[in-house]
Amino acid sequence: MITLYHAPRSRSSSILWLLEEIGAPYKVAITPIVYGDGHGAAAPESYRAIHPHKKVPAIDDDGRPVFESAAIVLYLADKFSLGGIAPKLDDPRRGAYLTWVVYYSAVMNPIVTARFRSWDSENPTGFGTMEDMEAFLAKTLEAHPYIVGDSFTAADILIGGAVRFFKSNLLSDRKCYDDYIARLDARPAFKRAQAKDNG
Repeated sequence: MITLYHAPRSRSSSILWLLEEIGAPYKVAITPIVYGDGHGAAAPESYRAIHPHKKVPAIDDDGRPVFESAAIVLYLADKFSLGGIAPKLDDPRRGAYLTWVVYYSAVMNPIVTARFRSWDSENPTGFGTMEDMEAFLAKTLEAHPYIVGDSFTAADILIGGAVRFFKSNLLSDRKCYDDYIARLDARPAFKRAQAKDNG
């Protein structure tokens, strides 16, 4: 059985949603973390056996730990929903799907962090600008209802979580973001995950 190491209302909330989407049996191990605003408490040292930096999300799949959101999404969606919410290897959407899953962690998160911390105010960063990232995101969501095309994929779990979190403070006010989040929020698996995340 899969164990999700989870801190409520954190990045691991997306993995809770993913687990509801794929329907695999799982259990949740509530894991203490220090949140971005400084509140909370660090996980015990023993947790480093699961995540070397004592962060969430992480999973254990029958003795096989996997950590980092993008890695967990790729692992679980391929294992339990290949051809469903993970495009098959020969699906024309597979390249865009992989790109957006990795873009979330390699580009979006660093850019947003740099903007939050004002690291990008004087010097350019190596991973791109907030303006270029948002233009790419908006253009994609204006072209089709989901991040990879006309149907939901596991990439939407990551990108949707980021859009939901940042649209009130960092992203421009755009109809495509509002419509996108409304589509994601209507998914039964998202509603189940929210109910579990909120206790």
